[in-house]
Amino acid sequence: MALTRTDETELLTALHEGMHETPRWQTFLERLRRRTRADYVSLIFAQGQAPMYKATEVHAGRNIRAEAQKLEELARLDPIPYGRLRPGRVYSPDELLDPADPRYDRFRHEYLSQIGVNHSRFMRVTEPGGASAWAVLLRERDNFVAADAAVLAALEPHLAIALRNFATLERERMRANVGEDVLRRAGLAWAVLGTEGSVIASSPDARPILSAGGARIVAGTAEAERKLARLIETFTAQPHGEPQVVPLEDDVERGLVALPMPDRPLTALTMPAYVAVVRLPRERDDRHAALLSALHGLTDSEARLAIALSRGESIADAALLLGLTLETARNYSKRAYAKTGTTGQADLVRLVLESVALLA
Repeated sequence: MALTRTDETELLTALHEGMHETPRWQTFLERLRRRTRADYVSLIFAQGQAPMYKATEVHAGRNIRAEAQKLEELARLDPIPYGRLRPGRVYSPDELLDPADPRYDRFRHEYLSQIGVNHSRFMRVTEPGGASAWAVLLRERDNFVAADAAVLAALEPHLAIALRNFATLERERMRANVGEDVLRRAGLAWAVLGTEGSVIASSPDARPILSAGGARIVAGTAEAERKLARLIETFTAQPHGEPQVVPLEDDVERGLVALPMPDRPLTALTMPAYVAVVRLPRERDDRHAALLSALHGLTDSEARLAIALSRGESIADAALLLGLTLETARNYSKRAYAKTGTTGQADLVRLVLESVALLA
């Protein structure tokens, strides 16, 4: 059965717009629920080896998932082989539940009846990257008819496209989130400057160098403002130009490096000119000391002393800060040099500053 013109207008438009809704696909699911007269319609997404009753879902209608979670012990009995369903085929429970399975009676007659699920239809959807999702229709009264299953089956290629787009976005979202977290731990922040000098994108940690509304970089001096303006012209004329540095607020230690854009968007309201990258102050504390200790076999006290030295403290100041005598601090530093293979305080500080322990 092909989708009717009304189905195409009502369902397909909502399906392809649904990724941008919160919750996702709410309009599509509600329209599909009305179209099939279901009590509950959902899209359930595979998440590794998580069982179906724990996997993430979006739904319309009765919140059956919330009701089901109260019966977790019975939900564990679910014998349906969801991962083996043939993509695009619509299944009824009778095709999936084996009466000879010892879990059958309790799952069918205790669990499903308690949550008011007497009739259901399932369809698995896949995408080339390996992700799966299941479209589920549930009713308490009156079984589904062939036309309901036919609508679900006709939606399969469109659901597969939506799943592929969603899976791609989820993978990119994960990459972006991991990248941002690593940069934050490294004390780095970034902002993309457009050809008009405005900030068109930035990392969450870039706020200290941005104006109150986040629209521009706060240069701090007239000379820095002029140099930032010249960089726009430079990178617009030479998109792959050499990196440039700009001190901010008359402080050579507080500056930014301007890097060429690694890529150009196919569409943009404002074209990017360059990426500004800054280092932000970071606290080096006992978390980093613990990792440094594990990495080099230092005692807690030796590692805390090494961290204090890396912050620019003298041995005398570090001893005072850590409640040590000067002689004890000197002994700790010597042991730290020996364990890390460093030749003195400057070498130890270099090792600490370059250590992965500071990325925690």
